Amino acid sequence: MPQMTMTLSDEINDFLNAFARHNGITKAEATRRAFALLAIADRQSQKGLSLGLVRENEDHELVAVGRIVGIFGS
Repeated sequence: MPQMTMTLSDEINDFLNAFARHNGITKAEATRRAFALLAIADRQSQKGLSLGLVRENEDHELVAVGRIVGIFGS
């Protein structure tokens, strides 16, 4: 498996550590999940779609509550 060395801001490093602890995973696994989400976002962006935030209402329908912008300049 290829390896990579990165320099992270203190904020991102602290977040990754906290996320990993909270989810019972390693920091490396948290980083892999972040890159997996980025790959999904990129593939969908190429199809003209974007990432969004949804909430499930009392009728179990998904309601869009936000759109994530700034990842790909769109």
